[in-house]
Amino acid sequence: MVADKNEVIYSLEKTVNELEQVINTSITSNNQNCKDIYTNLGTTLLWIGSCLDRLKTAGIKYSENEYKYEQAFRGAYNAQKHSVSLVSFQKYKKGGISFPIHFPLAIPAPNYYFNKLDENVIKFTEQIKMYNDILSNKPVLLEIKKIQQIIITKFNNI
Repeated sequence: MVADKNEVIYSLEKTVNELEQVINTSITSNNQNCKDIYTNLGTTLLWIGSCLDRLKTAGIKYSENEYKYEQAFRGAYNAQKHSVSLVSFQKYKKGGISFPIHFPLAIPAPNYYFNKLDENVIKFTEQIKMYNDILSNKPVLLEIKKIQQIIITKFNNI
């Protein structure tokens, strides 16, 4: 049983919404406001970590895929605490071009992506391996919304 379940879910949702707002403003204004991104991402990861800790204390079990996300975000949270730069802004997603080219040509919009991390950045190397497998080079908001959904679903099952 989690006594403050509603408050924790509210806090998570609020910080995710604030991060989304900061990222969207940064992208639409073409202003890489790194300090606001860093601050809001750190706060969001704090609430993700706090939720995961409460779920762990409540004895919640995860599917294999959910467990990978749980470990990846624990790695992100721990790396953030050690001053690791987790995200970068990319005008265009890095990649190559393949032939033949098919039209209409889709060029991804500018976005913030999770960086690949050195596995030795923190002592929990398994978390960083999961982080790199699950989050590296993926859009920040998309992946945060996935873990948010996992967390909310798990809390609703308590």
